[in-house]
Amino acid sequence: MAFRPLELYFYYPQIKKLTGAERLILALASHLAANPERPAHVTIVTHYFAPECWPDVGPGVRVIAGPRRLDRFGSHYLNAAIEYLRGPALLKQVPRRADAVCFFGPPSLPSLWWARRRRLWRTRPCLYFCYEPPRFIYSDTAAITRRLGPLGLLARPFFALYKRLDRTMVCQADAVLANSPYGASLIARAYHRPARIITHGVDFTPASAGQIATARVRYNLPPDLPVVATVNHLHPRKRIDLFIDTIARLKQPAIGLIVGKGPEQATLQAQAAALGLDDRIIFAGFVAEAELPAVYGLASVYLHTGKQESFGLSVIEALALGVPVVSVNEGGPRDTVREGESGHLALADPAALAAAVDDLLAAPARAAAMGRFAAADIATRFTWQQGAADFLAALDEVLQHRA
Repeated sequence: MAFRPLELYFYYPQIKKLTGAERLILALASHLAANPERPAHVTIVTHYFAPECWPDVGPGVRVIAGPRRLDRFGSHYLNAAIEYLRGPALLKQVPRRADAVCFFGPPSLPSLWWARRRRLWRTRPCLYFCYEPPRFIYSDTAAITRRLGPLGLLARPFFALYKRLDRTMVCQADAVLANSPYGASLIARAYHRPARIITHGVDFTPASAGQIATARVRYNLPPDLPVVATVNHLHPRKRIDLFIDTIARLKQPAIGLIVGKGPEQATLQAQAAALGLDDRIIFAGFVAEAELPAVYGLASVYLHTGKQESFGLSVIEALALGVPVVSVNEGGPRDTVREGESGHLALADPAALAAAVDDLLAAPARAAAMGRFAAADIATRFTWQQGAADFLAALDEVLQHRA
């Protein structure tokens, strides 16, 4: 018996580059469209779609996008406000015949609320994929208020109002989706409702020996020293300062490789210089997705220091490519790193992290065996095929509830 393909719409205000959020949207859409057992036509609706992202759009996925970016300011927060306000204008691109609409991330929430308010899709499921509840109104409010000083007192009513609006908008969704058990726990705490976990996959293929050798020359890495790497946006919540302090405490000789750029770069470079690590810390800057497997291939150990991350994409990428991981024992990596088998979990303390990294650097054969275990483990547990199946199961649950 032939089934009519599902008409699914993915809604995201702007796809400006291939970061974790955008890669998830494109990969999930592509694997849903390629599902032979339950075919789907997936349309991504967005104000802007960066040319660099087109290679990641799979067959059967359609993109409806505007001609230019919404960004008008140098401030991330002002640009985010534009995304919130302009988002509902995209709703006219989603027909009433759509079988379901999935809204991704906080900037899409006003559109979800508006669609429900105007009753644009009375009987169509509306799903919300929540990467994590906004930290500044749930987990980091006190720290931000202190950092603002006297202005923090003025900001408190705004934070309270925003939290109320955020919860109101999320309540409009028929189901909330998360990409990890830890992320689901954050959603339960913030919104007092369960979340369906959508398995996150990894599509990377290990780099060749030649590609890794080329990368070592590109970053001017000594041929005889192991590399401890991190791939992250240089932002305070990533705690790259903790990465640098950990490298400073290592007993085993190693080079620290920091891949990424961000607002903290100058501060972090000054920190490395003050610790006398100019020759032991390499700032590689932004690296395109196609080159990341070679970067991971350089590493003997991957060190993750992000604060309470809901998932930790770079962690499963490193594990998938056979690199043992040392991670802070918090957040999403606790669900992905198997202690003593694919890496170590340690306190968010330079001494504790350095001891865990030293343990792997001092035993290369054991570390390599852990890397092989990690690659096999991730290949089994984290696939986009399973992610597509999880999404369809969540949709079916909503449809059954509505029946």
